[in-house]
Amino acid sequence: MAVSKRAEMREKIDAWFDINSNTMIDDLGKLVEINSVRSKSEDGAPYGAQSRAVLTLAQTMLENRGFEVDVFEDMMITAAYGPTPPIMGILAHLDIVAGGEGWDTDPFKAAIKDGKIYGRGVIDNKGPAIAAMYALYCARDLYPQLSQGVQVILGSGEETGFDDIAQYLKKNRMPPNVFTPDAEYPVVNTEKGRFMPVFSAKWDKDTTLPRIISFTGGKTPNVVPNHAEAVISGFSQDDVILFCNEFSDKTGVKISAASVNNDLLITAEGTASHASMPGRGNNAQTALIEMLASMPFAKSKSYDYLCILNKLFPHGDHHGIALGIDMQDNIAGRLTLNFGVLRFSELEFSGTFDSRTPICTDEVDLPENIKSKLNNEGIEITYQELKKSHHTPEETPFVQKLLKLYEEYTGNSGKCVSMGGLTYVHDVPGGVAFGCAMPGDDNKAHGANEFIAIEQLITSAKMFTQAIIDTCIAV
Repeated sequence: MAVSKRAEMREKIDAWFDINSNTMIDDLGKLVEINSVRSKSEDGAPYGAQSRAVLTLAQTMLENRGFEVDVFEDMMITAAYGPTPPIMGILAHLDIVAGGEGWDTDPFKAAIKDGKIYGRGVIDNKGPAIAAMYALYCARDLYPQLSQGVQVILGSGEETGFDDIAQYLKKNRMPPNVFTPDAEYPVVNTEKGRFMPVFSAKWDKDTTLPRIISFTGGKTPNVVPNHAEAVISGFSQDDVILFCNEFSDKTGVKISAASVNNDLLITAEGTASHASMPGRGNNAQTALIEMLASMPFAKSKSYDYLCILNKLFPHGDHHGIALGIDMQDNIAGRLTLNFGVLRFSELEFSGTFDSRTPICTDEVDLPENIKSKLNNEGIEITYQELKKSHHTPEETPFVQKLLKLYEEYTGNSGKCVSMGGLTYVHDVPGGVAFGCAMPGDDNKAHGANEFIAIEQLITSAKMFTQAIIDTCIAV
């Protein structure tokens, strides 16, 4: 029985990676060695010397393979082959988050153990970037004459707000068919929007006892705070411990009290999670606010504001119900809200929440609605950041092509998914995310012991190769 052209093509791709996969893994190790966390801007390095160094290394790798590389304002590099302008693009990033603590290996030395590669960035996003580069090499080696062109675009500002993409799009067009391997399979075609305001209030100091002296909760709005603490004065420790026990049982957050000088330090320990999935965590900040709001503090403007915060952001409200912004649609799902940061003193407070918004909120003036709600409570919005949702229809031919590829190479059912997080294509019309995490896998992205399975890396590179061939060759 004759072998089909499709099967023959697949055999060629498999054989190419049998020969080149070890070199691909070695190149990933070289990228991992560069601590490409964004740092202070320098001449010729807008995101810092190491962020520029990792682009230079990737540029050298591409040039050593015979590709001409274009550099965009020392933020991004591109490499392409085939007719121009390219019809397809693969967008990945080479910047990373900090190495952090708790690793079993050196985060900046790729370690191979039990069929997995460990190191900072191996899944987010240096491993996927290498897979894209090797897909480019493989497709060119096997099919040097394309009917349409393909381009790999590598950036260095994804982890700090996508400003590299914003600058790039001011002067360049992305290809009409773009995916980023910056999320998970099968295909992420819908990303919620993000609304993140900073709000505050001020008042005159009141020393009447008992009173709240300070409150500190959370470090960043995109993480459910697992720790919060407050200093209060005018209560006995025994009385406060009763409240701690009651609200520990009520909220599931562990709350304790300790004497510090003549005051009491109240500490709350909850469970962290990403802001796009606040229900997976347990917010220490809102639990502690709820406890304090129930206590008989002396009447004061500061205590009034704490009670207002408890009313607007009650513990367990993950959808902005109390704020009056709970919305959902059939494509992106339900709005989520994480009250992630609070700094409260005897004179003022400042807070931030992170809301991931469905497509239907794009039709309403969400910032104005929330501003009005907060202003009615005497709270001012001092800064607000809004990103609208991103959606590429599932019936788009390129999306359907990627879904079929996923099914062909994994044997699993392909379907589009929605997510609350933002990927590198959030501001790219028609863009989707395709890989590299497999459904249900926790690759420890942004955490200790981040990894990618070698088989997962190679399979991704093969699928990216197939995507290039299917999109850029007329058959």
